[in-house]
Amino acid sequence: MTHHAHIRRAIVLAAFSACILAAEISLTRIFSVIFWYHFGFLILSTAMLGFGFGGLIVRGLHRRLKDMEPDRILAHGMGIAGVSLAFSLFVLTHNHFFPEFVHQNLLHLARLALAALVLLPPFLAMGAVVLFMLQKWPEQAGSLYAANLAGSGLGCLLVLYLLDASGGLVAILLLVAAFPLLAGISAFATSRRAAAGWVLVALLLLLLIPAKASLFPLGSPVRKYASWAGMYDVVFQDWTSLSKVDIFKEKIGTDNPLLAGVGLWGLSARCKARLPERLGVVIDYWAYTTILKEKPDPDAYDFYECLPLYLAYKLVKNPETLIIGAGGGMDIRGALRSGARHIDAVEINPAIYRAMTEDLAPYSGHIYHHARVSAHLAEGRSFVESRKKTYDLIQLSGVDTYSASQAGAFALSENFLYTREAMATYLKHLSPKGVLTLTRWYMPSPEGLPRFSMRLFSLAVESLADAGIREPWKNILFVRSGLYTVILIKKSPFKHAEILKIEQEAERWGYAFLFRPDRDTEESATFTGYIRTGDRERWLSDYPYLVSPPTDDSPFFFEHRKLRNIYKFTGFIDSQGVTAMDGQTVLMLLLLEMLLVAAGLFWISRRMEPGGGRLAAWIYFACIGLGFMLMEVCYSQKLVLFLGHPVYALSVVLFSMLIFSGAGAMLHRRIARKIRIPRLLGALFLLLTLWALGGPALLRAGITLPFAFKTALSVLLIAPVAFLMGLALPEGLARLRDSGEEQFGVYWAWNGVASVTASVLSVILAIGEGFTLVLLLAAAAYLAAAFLLSVFAKEKTA
Repeated sequence: MTHHAHIRRAIVLAAFSACILAAEISLTRIFSVIFWYHFGFLILSTAMLGFGFGGLIVRGLHRRLKDMEPDRILAHGMGIAGVSLAFSLFVLTHNHFFPEFVHQNLLHLARLALAALVLLPPFLAMGAVVLFMLQKWPEQAGSLYAANLAGSGLGCLLVLYLLDASGGLVAILLLVAAFPLLAGISAFATSRRAAAGWVLVALLLLLLIPAKASLFPLGSPVRKYASWAGMYDVVFQDWTSLSKVDIFKEKIGTDNPLLAGVGLWGLSARCKARLPERLGVVIDYWAYTTILKEKPDPDAYDFYECLPLYLAYKLVKNPETLIIGAGGGMDIRGALRSGARHIDAVEINPAIYRAMTEDLAPYSGHIYHHARVSAHLAEGRSFVESRKKTYDLIQLSGVDTYSASQAGAFALSENFLYTREAMATYLKHLSPKGVLTLTRWYMPSPEGLPRFSMRLFSLAVESLADAGIREPWKNILFVRSGLYTVILIKKSPFKHAEILKIEQEAERWGYAFLFRPDRDTEESATFTGYIRTGDRERWLSDYPYLVSPPTDDSPFFFEHRKLRNIYKFTGFIDSQGVTAMDGQTVLMLLLLEMLLVAAGLFWISRRMEPGGGRLAAWIYFACIGLGFMLMEVCYSQKLVLFLGHPVYALSVVLFSMLIFSGAGAMLHRRIARKIRIPRLLGALFLLLTLWALGGPALLRAGITLPFAFKTALSVLLIAPVAFLMGLALPEGLARLRDSGEEQFGVYWAWNGVASVTASVLSVILAIGEGFTLVLLLAAAAYLAAAFLLSVFAKEKTA
């Protein structure tokens, strides 16, 4: 291979790899809209599985491929990837299955299986192309692998730009067309006719964009708000890398009481006030917020008296207020009406922020620009951490992060707003007489046991205990209105007069006390049982659901099912016995699937490799795939708080890991001449162990630094780890090649299966044990790889 041809192929491979990663992330955004967030794992698992098993295709066809023109093979592989991806997208958007029916209805189970299977062909082609290049030119494997990683790193930045600029559907269609375009570039050196053909295919695929709405319909699943809230007459729509946002006119005056009060969470059934004219806001057809139309009539906002969200304002006068999750400004309007002297309103979603400050600002009465309001586009927890200011009232009204996951799959439903460390931060920023108020779902289990509310209560109790308060329950009031709860938390015990004020409001509007510190109530048995037990930790362990306080190391507030009950289909949202496939079930089913795939791969490996192949080599490539993905998931999670936004965390982690891993791969041959790679993998074990034990404390200490410094520090922390990780795969390939091995497809597949398994296993373990354990496992995987290098290099090929 000439030097110029090598550079051309490396550039094409880098561009191809960028499109692969961008397509993968774009598909998770599509899945988040047309299905549910936790099904984003289906994209990653299928993509990595297909990518890995592309190696088996190369292994099985190696005799036929050996005599063919390599540039033509590359061109056809890239082109097939694009065309098959377009077909997969068409099937996916016409194949709406309903998660709650999957285990009850064979049709929906078949559709779930089809959603996974239809994604295999494009990623099989992608994986086959990458491995073919590494295997065809083994002497350049390091630089080609570096191009693969560097291109993937650039792809994670490319996709953020594409999603923000054009939205999820257009972004994926642009990427679909990019694959045959790269095929045309690859074929140009050997066949102008083939090159012209693939360029024509790219142009034809671009013509799908104007007809995208009819060809690729993005309907809302049942049981998402958009499917039953009467979404019509959309007045604003935006699709960014964070979420798809639709703002529409709500149906006012409907006979359905649930729809009549949609967006007015916890509205009392006794409310006689006129309901406001408003717009509904859905995020990925699910998370819901409301924009109230400004009215000069002072009676237009009397309905606020019927909402339990504003009970805290009965206890504090003219408060300095912090609202986390400002959304459509409803909480801001309520705070102003209640006499707040100043409000810091924090909103994470850039599409909603733009709607409220630009397009729909007149409709809302420019609520974000009110004289007593300071609006901030930021992640709420990071905003509070970086401020020294104290507040008389801190309010979080149903703030979720189901729509705040850039990767769609890695995050599942973690939320740093509901952890012990977060509560410590809120209490630290609360004035001595201030009130912290949080609104959440009630939604008991089918047996009538509280889950979300019990977890919120235990979080409040233990966080106050962490602050040194001996009887923390005396600082808590917990009220329910229908399917919603409001908890009030103070630094000091509630006085009798304060409890009486809340009691008067509860009697007036028909609210029920879940807990009050002065006496038991009809619904307080579970909560009082918890505080009166002699061993609260044991009580939480024995409780049927996972309701212990989340931590930053395991911030999964919404995952309430314990591992021992992981395959029990219990309703996630509905308390009426409706069953559903939630995130944890998807994870466990995927893990089971990976174990079955691994068993099948073992059988295929034994058939493909003469004499059974190199068992130690299989394990080695599995270890480095496992370690890489475990570390990637952990780093992505740990940096969300530090950098202040999921977008920044994902961008910095993926870009840094892939770029510096690519640098390690490129310099592998030079480094291997001077230092034994097993020693460097041993050093990687030490670095990961140090990061697991001391990294979080270092990040917390630097959270108030300027953003540029935090970004630089993040890159510096990731760079040496990623660089050493990049040495592992080229070293394994080099040792196989030096011992006479020519076909790497089976080992490539083992690496892919391990990566998929790690992406699933990391979150399962983090829910139960925390991300620190996950990172220690990543370290152990590389230590095992260091040992295995010296073992499989000695094995003889049969």
